[in-house]
Amino acid sequence: MTDVGFNAETASTGAGRLHGERSTTVAVILAAGQGTRMRSALPKVLHEVLGRPLVHFPVLAALEAGVSRVVVVVGHGRDQVEASVRSVAPDAIFAVQSEQRGTADAVKAAVAHFGDARRVLILSGDVPGPTSATIAALLAAPGPGTSASPLTVVGFTAADPTGYGRLVTNADGGLLAIVEHKDAAKAGRTDILAETRCNAGIYLVERDLLSETLTRVAGDNAQGELYLTDVARFAAEAGRPGRVYLAGDAAEVEGVNDRAQLAQADARLRRRRNLELMRAGVTLLDPERIRVGFDVTVEADVVLGPDVTLTGRSTVASGASIGQGTVVKDSRIAGGAEILPYCVLDDADVGPRATVGPFAHLRPGTRLLEKAKVGNFVETKKTTLGRGAKASHLTYLGDCDVGEDSNIGAGTITCNYDGVNKHRTRIGARVFVGSNTELVAPCTLGDESVVGAGTTVTADVPAGALALSRAPQVNLDGWAARRGPFARKRARTASGQGEH
Repeated sequence: MTDVGFNAETASTGAGRLHGERSTTVAVILAAGQGTRMRSALPKVLHEVLGRPLVHFPVLAALEAGVSRVVVVVGHGRDQVEASVRSVAPDAIFAVQSEQRGTADAVKAAVAHFGDARRVLILSGDVPGPTSATIAALLAAPGPGTSASPLTVVGFTAADPTGYGRLVTNADGGLLAIVEHKDAAKAGRTDILAETRCNAGIYLVERDLLSETLTRVAGDNAQGELYLTDVARFAAEAGRPGRVYLAGDAAEVEGVNDRAQLAQADARLRRRRNLELMRAGVTLLDPERIRVGFDVTVEADVVLGPDVTLTGRSTVASGASIGQGTVVKDSRIAGGAEILPYCVLDDADVGPRATVGPFAHLRPGTRLLEKAKVGNFVETKKTTLGRGAKASHLTYLGDCDVGEDSNIGAGTITCNYDGVNKHRTRIGARVFVGSNTELVAPCTLGDESVVGAGTTVTADVPAGALALSRAPQVNLDGWAARRGPFARKRARTASGQGEH
């Protein structure tokens, strides 16, 4: 029987039975291939979609769906792939396919790690679309391990099935075979080539049937590889044809083989992610131009402007707004904070009702406390601005602590690096620093001190003191008329030389 579409609701019914079935299901993620069509030194499964490596998607979805364990088959770029997977799934098990001889050979490499699992869920490391709800629904459906069928294969209907393996069924919808496009073409099977139902490369199979397949499979095909797809033929020959689950949305099960498909997958998942955010109460002013990574947390009543990018493990609390063109990485933005357009935040903390930008750069270690302000063309690094402190324009604050309600004038620079070491500048509460000022670290400005505009501070300033280091101003009366540029211009004109 062919089932059209996944039903995620079935994953939440019959909890006791489902828990038992999932706990005896092992997931195998095929991630050993090089991906030559990507034309990259990076293993294909480590290319990212919306900030997350491709292989992370099936690994996390299988774990969230409740499988007993995940076995990742690695080969090309083994060390890189293992390190990446461990960062999100520390308990993942790895099996090595030393030579890429086909999908059946890849699964064979994982057999030793099946434990007492009765069913095997097989996923591809380059297919990021299936969600944990989809996989849970697949695990919940009658199939492998029941009298109904030892095999369930996920398929999709393609407008252009060229290149895909075709699903061949009997009159009752039972799966008889999966025939690769090249094999059907070589045999002249136009009837099979006309079939639009295609194999998505996702299988749920009874362990005994899988073991038989891995023993019997041969490389007698156009590719000369060991096809896992032979499992469908062996099940039919045993009188227990497999079942086909057609994905309601073919895009959910599409794989990534080149850069163009990577971009398409990124666009699909970005749209899915943005739709989830909007349904959760987040305002996206132009959803087609906003990127929010899967590990980013955005609360309800946040407003995101066009071309905003949120990546890493950033968090944005309710009531915050982020203006057009801003890029945020691994940063924490508190409720009521306002990030104006075209700012860059990297590992920064923005406190409640603080204001950033426009065109500000908050580098790692920046902390803005409540109502603090960092304005136009201000750069900060390893710097804390206290409650209500302001650095409104054209300023660099590095390795610096600014007390509450202090004001940093335009053009202020902390000279924190002496060519060998970094040094801190400590500015107390309610300090006024005039424009075009240099603070040579290490130095401390005491509470309520004042630094005059144009001053170079090279020593501590006591609390309540005024610091000045200006050279005396000299005015030479009449100099401009005698020697100034206009005087020289008039002299040339009078002599007939004209302008040069």
